Amino acid sequence: MITGNKGEWSELYVLTKLLAEGKLFQSDINLDKDENEYYEIIKVYKEESASTLEFERNDEISIYRVVNNERSFVKNLSIDYFSEKSPDLLNGILNGKGKHFKIDEINDFINEIEIQKLTALSTSKSDIKLRIYDHRLAKETDLGFSIKSLLGEDSTLFNTGIGNNFIFEIEGDLKTSLEEFNSETYKPAGGISKITARLRKIIDLGTTIKFKGIQSKQLWRNLKMIDGDLPEVLAHALLHRWINRTSSLLKTVETLEENDPMDFYNGEKSIQKLYEYKLKRFLAECAMGMTSETPWLGIYDATGGVIIPKRDGNIVCFHIYDFNLFREYLINNTIFEQPSTGEDEDNPGNINTESKKKYYYGWLYEEEEKLYFKINLQIRFK
Repeated sequence: MITGNKGEWSELYVLTKLLAEGKLFQSDINLDKDENEYYEIIKVYKEESASTLEFERNDEISIYRVVNNERSFVKNLSIDYFSEKSPDLLNGILNGKGKHFKIDEINDFINEIEIQKLTALSTSKSDIKLRIYDHRLAKETDLGFSIKSLLGEDSTLFNTGIGNNFIFEIEGDLKTSLEEFNSETYKPAGGISKITARLRKIIDLGTTIKFKGIQSKQLWRNLKMIDGDLPEVLAHALLHRWINRTSSLLKTVETLEENDPMDFYNGEKSIQKLYEYKLKRFLAECAMGMTSETPWLGIYDATGGVIIPKRDGNIVCFHIYDFNLFREYLINNTIFEQPSTGEDEDNPGNINTESKKKYYYGWLYEEEEKLYFKINLQIRFK
């Protein structure tokens, strides 16, 4: 019995829906499909542990299994069969309970199409590989796509981890003990976050907040790979997010453009929007598969773009040709998330060793007679 989370089941839904419809529609900035812009589905590839399944779409769906470059015919199935099963799969995903779940209604379908696992291999650069007819090139081409599913409640664009902590040094007189500072700000009045309360108090005390680095050296290198200024740009974005209580990436970038904390514009007006461009590039690289701890090489020339399955059942894509549109969609539809801090409620400013999520950030701490504050980075879709 195959089980999976909503993201993993979404990969099978995309395969099933595309074979049923035979078209992959281009998205507009509002995630609505453009009826006039689409790619014809010729074939869908499904990587298994020891083989690859090929689903060839003609008058029927012809299934082939490839082992060691030897291609053998498995069976034919009707297109209507895939059309009947895609709604069952969608409903099973939307109604699935728990982190991992099974979908009883499609057990026979899974057996019929002979798949043994939901997701692509961990070594694969893409979530799904398609052969499409590309009207722009007037030819068939094989392309890998990343899948960003909106079928779950909260779809994460950039996952968190303990290495995602951005480290800031606090310079100046705290005018109180470290213990008192963390205790007094642990449960602030007015419904604001303790992170906001602490950063605002640090500013009110006249101390200076300086970005010092990122806990994960690999994440730092990945960000530098995208843009040399990106670690510092994200650091300013995170500070703005908490100090001004603005989770929207779009509003954050608007404030950075206005305040110019890195002095890109030297007080002059410019038609260039450097903060916006750099953050858009970051979001797009995340969507294309960049993570915190895996070295990112910035190579996706064999990638077609991003496929997005929506809660209404429709599937749209942003092709690599239309990356400007995709970046615009991302900046307009993402927010900073707040992962669990892992702070000890009974001893503020200290680690809760029993915490399941050990990100450990959001309080003032001392190291080698210097004061520091960590902010964790996680981004999800609205």
